[in-house]
Amino acid sequence: MTTTSAQETEGLFQLPTEVEEFRQSARAFAEREVAPLVDEAERTSTFPVQLFKRAGDLGLLGLQFDPEWGGAGAGLLPDLIFREEVSRVCAGIAAGLGIQGQIGTAYLARHGSSEQKDRWLRPALAGDLITAWALTEPDAGSDVRAIRTRVSRDGDTFILNGRKTFITNGPTAGAIGVVARQSDDRFAVFVVEAGDEGFECERVLEKLGCRSSQVGELVFDNVRLDESRRLSPPEGSSIEAILDVLIRGRVLIAAASLGVASAAFDMGLAYAKEREAFGRPIGRFQEISMKFAEADARIAAARLLTYRAAHLCDTRDAVPIRECAQAKLIASETALWVVDQMMRVFGGMGFMRGSPIERLYRDVRYFQIVEGTTEIQHRILAKELGL
Repeated sequence: MTTTSAQETEGLFQLPTEVEEFRQSARAFAEREVAPLVDEAERTSTFPVQLFKRAGDLGLLGLQFDPEWGGAGAGLLPDLIFREEVSRVCAGIAAGLGIQGQIGTAYLARHGSSEQKDRWLRPALAGDLITAWALTEPDAGSDVRAIRTRVSRDGDTFILNGRKTFITNGPTAGAIGVVARQSDDRFAVFVVEAGDEGFECERVLEKLGCRSSQVGELVFDNVRLDESRRLSPPEGSSIEAILDVLIRGRVLIAAASLGVASAAFDMGLAYAKEREAFGRPIGRFQEISMKFAEADARIAAARLLTYRAAHLCDTRDAVPIRECAQAKLIASETALWVVDQMMRVFGGMGFMRGSPIERLYRDVRYFQIVEGTTEIQHRILAKELGL
């Protein structure tokens, strides 16, 4: 049987052989290393931190980053496939690993000095240092320009004040890239380390889904930092440099959406072939079979958009804003639709707590929210069209 997660994107976008071979390695990691830990991690809402080191030892963190600092220099596409395959097994754990090897270290990898990369990026990609990216605030999510966290100079040091929320890996991170307002139109990025005076994770947030990724609310109360902690240039970063992290991150959320959609499809297909009603497998009824026909086509279309966006990120100098938004929009909404349809295939069994589809039904809502909501993607695309 050929499952959706094994389909090749033929014609318009053909994956290189080595990338498809890497998929098998990523899937093996997900099934052997991640799967045995999922039930406990989800039950306790705790990320299995040993996976950071295990992924680092296998060279699976920061696949797109420079090999000098422990990356693979392989571009965004392998990172996308790693996120997709781990998400097939557990979207929450995939989110934690994704922050570590992708969004949480991207600004550092692009803008940090050699000394800073040696101090934080190298151990992060080795899995020895947990990282996070602190951008979202209680009153500033998609509207990055509205952030209130501020940094001010005090002699030879800087003082950071503010609050961040919904920060994945925040409760366990040893180093956090914090975005703060430097002036009316410029932003600063500083690294705050666990144990810095004035910094604390005030609370660990409970979530509907993706429970195995730990998310925290962080407080910075007169945190004093020296020049070595500043990643941004002295004049500050533009909003575009900050958003660049989010735009590329949208492709990875699209990949995670594909992973969950494929997992739901495969679960539903197996159940539809085994479950019998009125003397035959339920998949033989037209009402059920049409769900799979539609889901198969939607997943294939979303995969093409997602892989194309990653390819353009790797081959264009300018980040492909429109294509990244398209991929995130279609893949996340496709995952929501597919999981809902597969829940209907499972019927009453799917509604039971602990059923195979129940966790996916909770997890899939995550993808329409993070890295820009569905409504924000609509707004971006309309703007790109000149509307």
